[in-house]
Amino acid sequence: MSTATVARTDFRSIRRSYAVVGVVVSFAVLAGLVFLGSSEVHPHPVRTTFGLSALVAWALPLLLAPLAYLAVAGDRARGTITYHLGLPNSRAAYVRGKYVTRAAVAAVTTALGVAVAFAVALATYEHAPDPARFLVLGALSTAFALAMVGVFLAVSASVASRSRAMVGVVGAYFLLSAFWVGPLPVLNLGTALDAVAALPGVGVSDSARALIGSLSPAGAYFNLLPELVWAGSPGEYAALEQFADRPDYLGYEPWVNVLVLAAWTVGAPLVGYLRFRSAELG
Repeated sequence: MSTATVARTDFRSIRRSYAVVGVVVSFAVLAGLVFLGSSEVHPHPVRTTFGLSALVAWALPLLLAPLAYLAVAGDRARGTITYHLGLPNSRAAYVRGKYVTRAAVAAVTTALGVAVAFAVALATYEHAPDPARFLVLGALSTAFALAMVGVFLAVSASVASRSRAMVGVVGAYFLLSAFWVGPLPVLNLGTALDAVAALPGVGVSDSARALIGSLSPAGAYFNLLPELVWAGSPGEYAALEQFADRPDYLGYEPWVNVLVLAAWTVGAPLVGYLRFRSAELG
C-alpha cells in the first residue's frame, strides 16, 4: 500500500465527517468574527491580524486535535490496524498517509479562515487590507498548523489507546502553546526558567530566553509575525509597536524560527513513526 493509497482511503472515511466540516466552518466563522468585531475599532486590518494570530495559536490546535489524536490510535483501538497493515502494506506508508490526510485538513482549515478574514476586512474596514500581508500570515499560520498536527499525529502513533492519545495530545498542546508562549500568568516558560535558575542562584539572559522561547511551534510562529507580517504597520497601534526595535538575538532571527517550524513539521511525525514501527499490534 502506498502513501497515496492510505491517504485516499483515509480521506474517503473522513470527508463526510461532521467533525471535519465542523472544524473547518468553526474556524472560518471565528476568524470572520474577529475581524468583524474590530472593524469599528481599528481602521487598519493589520492591527486585527494581531488578534487573529492569537486565535491561530490558542484555538486552532484545539479544533484540530480531535481530528488527529485518533488517526493511528483509533485504528489500533478498534482493531482495524491489522487490516490496514496487511501485506504488502508498510508501516511507514501508513503513517505518512495518515499525516497527509490530517495535514491537508489543517491546511484547508487555516487557509479558508484567513481568506474569510481577508474578505471581511475588505468589506468592512476603512482601509483596505494588504494582500501580501495576508498571504504571508496565511502561510505562517498554515506552517504552524502543520507543525501542531505533526505533533498530534506523533502522539497518536506512539500509544495504543484512545484515552492515552487524548491525554497526550492535550498535554502537548498545553506544553507547546499555552505554557511555552504563556497566556497563563503564573505557570509559563518564563516562570519555569526563573525557578530553575534560582536553584543554583544564576540568572537567565534575555538572549537565552529568546532562543528557548523560539523552540516550540507557537514560539516560532509568534517570532516570525513582527518582521514578516507587521513590519512597517501603522505606528499608532501599541500592540504592534511593542515589537519594533527588538534586540538582535538569535531566537528572533526569521531563519531560526522557520527551521524550528520545519523541524517540528517533519521531525515529530518521524518520531511517531519510529515508535510505531516497533509497536506490538494486536
